Amino acid sequence: MPYLSDSDRQALRLASELRRRMQGWLNQRGVPVSLLVSPFVDRTGQASVLIRMNTHAALALIAGFEEQRFQARKQRLCAPYQVRIWPPNEERV
Repeated sequence: MPYLSDSDRQALRLASELRRRMQGWLNQRGVPVSLLVSPFVDRTGQASVLIRMNTHAALALIAGFEEQRFQARKQRLCAPYQVRIWPPNEERV
């Protein structure tokens, strides 16, 4: 087995962990998964991954992102509204 650099090992761990978590997230939502996460080291020496997935997985991720965005917006809107009354932004004469 050839020697692996630290970046190679990091890329392998990153790809493995990402695949495990994405697979779990998609399985929880009943999405049929065709998921491939490939490790590589980019030109700058950083551990990186390439992700390939089927349409069902991609659409589920997009829906998940939108759901997160909606929840964040909802929390901001439901937060107590704070009005700044002092000091005034501009002096009135």
